[in-house]
Amino acid sequence: MATVSAGIERGTRKVRIRLIRNDIFLSIGIDYQILDKLTVPLIPERDSSIQNWMEKRYRLILFDADGTLFDYEKSEERALEAALTEEGFPYRREAHRDVYRAINQELWELFEQGGIQAAELRVERFRRFLTLTGISLDPESISRRYLKHLAEGAYLYEGVETLIQELRRMYKLGLVTNGLKEVQRNRFAKTSLPEYMSCILVSDEVGVQKPDPAIFQMALRDAGESDPKATLVVGDSLTSDIQGGVNAGMDTCWFNPMGKVNGTSLSPTYEIRQLMELRDIL
Repeated sequence: MATVSAGIERGTRKVRIRLIRNDIFLSIGIDYQILDKLTVPLIPERDSSIQNWMEKRYRLILFDADGTLFDYEKSEERALEAALTEEGFPYRREAHRDVYRAINQELWELFEQGGIQAAELRVERFRRFLTLTGISLDPESISRRYLKHLAEGAYLYEGVETLIQELRRMYKLGLVTNGLKEVQRNRFAKTSLPEYMSCILVSDEVGVQKPDPAIFQMALRDAGESDPKATLVVGDSLTSDIQGGVNAGMDTCWFNPMGKVNGTSLSPTYEIRQLMELRDIL
């Protein structure tokens, strides 16, 4: 991130701009006439700031939760293992995790499209899982066990808390997540993130999910921001986070740590491999 300050050089017609970025100091003088040609508003001849001119382009950053800030795959696997073990079935990673993960992803994509409700999804995924694995259990019972353990799994990626603390000094921050209320709220509460957030929206609470622009508009309202162009959406999902940000008229940043190929027609404003790369964008 850059720190910018500026003022009038006494006895000259120059604006002195001071830029500090990544501990590198740069100081340049720009003549008023050049500023005028650049269509930049002239600065009154007094010691003042041109922060409004070189102001940061974003005031609000909206983060996805799972797969962006939180290691959801770790939470998911531990919850599945605990639920099966409690039901008396030994957990087999390839046979159980991979089957469940494929089913769960398919149903969440259907949820994004409005093809299934959250209450139905939470049980349907286990109904399909039990059928495919040949396990004789009540899907509602194992779903309850799974959700109980999932709500306990709050595993932030390395460096997330430090980054959030740093960004909060200069920007409003928010969380926008497709998820179940009792799970997400409990997981968030196990971290320090809520104290840094100007808004937290969970699809199960507000009745609308990404990529519907309505949930992003709710985030703007709750954060006290009126301009979607001053908002950046950061997330790992092209179909929910990036598509949702585009639908809401916001810039987007695709968090793509595995270097996946973008097989959609979407063009994120930015693409990063590590969250710390946000510093260079902002």
